[in-house]
Amino acid sequence: MSRVQQENQRQLVGKLLHDLRNPVHSIRISMELFGRLARRNGEVDKLMERAAQYIDPAEAAVASLVANSDRLSRYLAAPAAPETQTLPVDALLAEVTMLLRAARRRLQVTSTLPEQPAVAVRADRMRLCHVLIHSCLNKGASAVTITVRPANGVVTFDMAFQKDAAEQGIRATPLRPEELQAIVETAGGAVIAASDGALSLEFRRGSEPPSG
Repeated sequence: MSRVQQENQRQLVGKLLHDLRNPVHSIRISMELFGRLARRNGEVDKLMERAAQYIDPAEAAVASLVANSDRLSRYLAAPAAPETQTLPVDALLAEVTMLLRAARRRLQVTSTLPEQPAVAVRADRMRLCHVLIHSCLNKGASAVTITVRPANGVVTFDMAFQKDAAEQGIRATPLRPEELQAIVETAGGAVIAASDGALSLEFRRGSEPPSG
């Protein structure tokens, strides 16, 4: 797991730090604007009306800062003890897809979810994310398709890798089958099939928490 995490970090750290800097910049601008308004002389009501225009952008920047700080800490932290939890697949794949596209801009990533109510899995979040990211980044592929198939109490992640000779030079040391199996099992799942062009992982289906 440590090697997978370290190899992912080298390719993701730029994106994670960039996402952290953006809301900090937005917050600094909002503070400067608030400061200018506070130092002005004028009618209080008019000044408050103008200040109110900057509240929503400032709150959005703070929320983004909190979310990105949390993501940075999760992806850069040392491997922790396995913790199985219920994970919404749509949110998990959205994060993985975003990080993949940022790490390698020429990589085309497509994820397909079932046309039914939200699907969740029981898994260790970071181990599952790191396996998905590492598998997609280190196959020498120009395009990746991730298809989610829920059935009979399990959820299968099917990954197909479209090879590109130009990408082969950036491929990291591939995981040995026993390494891959060990990480996936620790994450709460199993490797169903693995080849140079495809990978299928299976996890127990989780119950979605009630909305609201």
